[in-house]
Amino acid sequence: MDTRQLLLATRLAETLHFGRTAELENIAQSGLSAQIAKLETELGFKLFERTSHRVSLTDAGQTFIEQARSLLCTMNNTIIECRAIAERSRGVLKLGFFGDAAGELTHLIFTLFQKSNPDIRLVFTELSMTNQVQALISGKVDAALVRLPISDPRLEFDVMFDEPRMAAVPAYHEMADAPILAISDLIEQPFAVAGEGAPTEWAAYWSLGPERQEPGRIGAYVQSIPESLAAVAYGGAFDTFPLTATRLFSHPGVRYVPMADAPRSSLALATLTGNRSPAVRSLRKCVAETLESSLSCLPEARRCQVA
Repeated sequence: MDTRQLLLATRLAETLHFGRTAELENIAQSGLSAQIAKLETELGFKLFERTSHRVSLTDAGQTFIEQARSLLCTMNNTIIECRAIAERSRGVLKLGFFGDAAGELTHLIFTLFQKSNPDIRLVFTELSMTNQVQALISGKVDAALVRLPISDPRLEFDVMFDEPRMAAVPAYHEMADAPILAISDLIEQPFAVAGEGAPTEWAAYWSLGPERQEPGRIGAYVQSIPESLAAVAYGGAFDTFPLTATRLFSHPGVRYVPMADAPRSSLALATLTGNRSPAVRSLRKCVAETLESSLSCLPEARRCQVA
């Protein structure tokens, strides 16, 4: 057995759902089933009972999963500690960002970090809708600026601010000239939806899934903001964007219209749970100081407490 199999087994024990676990771990459901079956064969006993309607732990599986969680936790804490030691010696902080990052605050945050940490080199990676979580889990990035909602116990989120959402409307559509739109105006429209690998609640949020409470029309599957804008401009799809992003991503085929009743969009600094490396602590401090001094740079943004 290997640690990947143990991780998959513990995640399945949390969700008791093969499809949900496969999504969280960015693996095909058939691959997940094969890995669990292989682990059970190596162990010589079943971890899970499966029926057409439910998945449950066996008695032996319950005991095994408890020990596996403890082992993985110890290993994860050791990796975090050693990674911090290694990063200090290399003087590197790997940062991920999606879309508009922190908008006009991005430059201020990282300029302050560089001044405070002249010996640490910043390395940036652009993230997509579908790899934001995995980039952090895998260690590809140490911290990332991401839009919520994302729910994953492996990650910590320091919520920075929230702001209004805007509707992204095809420029040729009659709603493009509306002064303001309501959710009810958009609910029946086809949406640009984040593709496979994106957190379920995140993808649903931007396409008004919680408000619709049922599957909506899909105009296109997308992985990035440029893909979404193309789907809106040329495919007749709709989308929603945070206000900051509408200032940074203009497109001749897209009109941004204020929304009267859409829940506000929150931005967070995301890190691996338990990561207390000096560089990450310094980054958190720089975020807090920048919000304190310069949040007024973002129209209509409201401060959220940063841990």
